[in-house]
Amino acid sequence: MNIHITCSTDANYMQHCMAMLCSVLENNQKHNITIHLLHHLLPNSCQDVLVEMCNRYHQDIKFYDVDESRIGSVHITHSDLSIATYYRLLLPSLLDKNIDRILYLDCDVIVLKDISELFKVNLDGFGVAAVKDSCPYSNSHRMFIGLGLDSSYFCAGVLLINMKFWREHNSSEIMFDFLDKHSKELFFEDQDVLNFAFRNHWFQLPNKYGRSPLTIALWDNNQKPFDYTDYLFDASIIHYATHVKPWLDIRIPNDQYYWKYVELSRFPNPKRTKVSAVNRKRIKISKIRYYINWYIRPWIPDFIEMLIKDIFNLFALIFHLFRPNSFKYYHLKRFLSKYNK
Repeated sequence: MNIHITCSTDANYMQHCMAMLCSVLENNQKHNITIHLLHHLLPNSCQDVLVEMCNRYHQDIKFYDVDESRIGSVHITHSDLSIATYYRLLLPSLLDKNIDRILYLDCDVIVLKDISELFKVNLDGFGVAAVKDSCPYSNSHRMFIGLGLDSSYFCAGVLLINMKFWREHNSSEIMFDFLDKHSKELFFEDQDVLNFAFRNHWFQLPNKYGRSPLTIALWDNNQKPFDYTDYLFDASIIHYATHVKPWLDIRIPNDQYYWKYVELSRFPNPKRTKVSAVNRKRIKISKIRYYINWYIRPWIPDFIEMLIKDIFNLFALIFHLFRPNSFKYYHLKRFLSKYNK
């Protein structure tokens, strides 16, 4: 099968980009893969190591030096992102017109299995296929993107793109028009733009195509029991989507996959990023919560868990009684927990 992969990177993200691409190449060797790498002034030395890696796997790579003036002036909210995150919005004008679908992958993704089955998904009437996200986070976020109460928001880190749909519906123009008008109001940069453009035209993929460390599972009525089994024990793609990245100088669940492919990629002198004391504490708390929920909580008898919750709620009530501004929200939370069954 001919498989087209695309991603965006710069020199600062080369280590992560090579790990991600190596994971694709290593686990899909029986297919013909073409990588379409979007960049701006990526040094020749970086391009050379990418070409060398692809040659080892007998696969092709093409480089597209993006004219950033076509994107315009955009406001970047999150410090770990750059304008490169918007390069993919230009794909219809960059790629050959004979490419009907392409898989976009963030650089904080690791592919663990053969992904050819993704390219068999029927995308008629859909601009993209993606995994459902927990967003929107608020009513203002939902209204801003144009989502109804019965609509869902998708994660744009793993995105199967229907290029034919994008071309026929002028999707790039729609996204850039929205971006020009709302750049400073975006909650999640290009992910908001993509969700606006395809809010009624996206196909939901099983969660196994976006396994997130420190997350057991997002409850979703569209997922079947076997989908949760695949997500937890047989995921196809790991997506380190939160601020907890595998290249930080602190261990996290499933970070071994990232470092495996960093080594296989032969990236020179891989490095870990130092974590601040505040973030280190937050990550440790997240890890403790994850291990308790996964390894301990399933075996706690229900009556003991209910007793612990009641004791906790009693102390919380006392705490909030002395904080009038927060008491009304805690009151609502307790009300919903009682009656929203």
